Amino acid sequence: MRNAKNKMELIIHPHELTDRWIALAKELKLDRVSIHPIGGMNAHETLQELLKTLKDENFRAQIDKLTNSGIEIGYEFHALSYLLPRELFSEHPEYFRQDTTGKRTTHGNFCFSNPQARKIICINAIKLAKELYGSCNEYYFWLDDAMHLACNCDECKKHSFAHHQLNLMNEIVTELQKEIPDAKICYLAYYEGVAIPEDISPKNGVFLEYAPFERYIKPETFAFEGEYLELVKKIINFFGTKNSKILEYWYDNSIYYRRAGNKLVPFTPNNEQIKADLEFYKDLGFETFSSFACNLCDEYAQLFGEPDFSAIKNRKI
Repeated sequence: MRNAKNKMELIIHPHELTDRWIALAKELKLDRVSIHPIGGMNAHETLQELLKTLKDENFRAQIDKLTNSGIEIGYEFHALSYLLPRELFSEHPEYFRQDTTGKRTTHGNFCFSNPQARKIICINAIKLAKELYGSCNEYYFWLDDAMHLACNCDECKKHSFAHHQLNLMNEIVTELQKEIPDAKICYLAYYEGVAIPEDISPKNGVFLEYAPFERYIKPETFAFEGEYLELVKKIINFFGTKNSKILEYWYDNSIYYRRAGNKLVPFTPNNEQIKADLEFYKDLGFETFSSFACNLCDEYAQLFGEPDFSAIKNRKI
């Protein structure tokens, strides 16, 4: 029997939420399906496209089918360049980060120490949350999708990237809860975010989402052992296990889709790894187990047959 606290979630692209995927979600006894517009440095544009799609009655009907069957709908995306529009740069370059040469740039994230920029981000986060049709009360407004996007101004350099990320999430959740009292927001431990934020604590409603992406881009050097494992344990202890979530890539065919020149390719999950990971992450204290499952769409099923989800279908947790 599964622990009532443990939840299972798969994450797909907007166009993939079809009747087939809704049936799969029921078959796999998922607790949630989340929608993820394509990431990368153009994520603010794909997010805008998602918001247009959410106004479409046919798409809303698909969401209603899912939620009426008892499965939550969520949304996860890199949002920073949407929350602080790049168009503001011409009048307010001080809102944006300094690169390592000292120049202000619109290329990713912002000047974390600028209070007016943070205020704009919070205002837009509230608007964005209200546009996410049918959303659960957990929000995933990630920073921009690349490494080395910290601000290098004198003020920002006083603290770590992790500190600045948590400070922003603390401010967003405070403002969100004024409009949506039960709102929660994730701190994404990803790239430079895999660190302990110093001189700050998470506010009520901020929870941990850990994404071990380096496991897939540098598999030859990655291992859950030694100092890295101890760091992950410290991060979990820092944020607490309540609402904590592992964001995995067990079923993420988009990795192979891109490597194949944006073509669908056959995908075989590592079932033994997935089974072992579920136990490992449970022992660490994570409450929700999630994975990207993008580019396993209807067209994929027509070309290659249904993907093998047996590892989570037969899960014991």
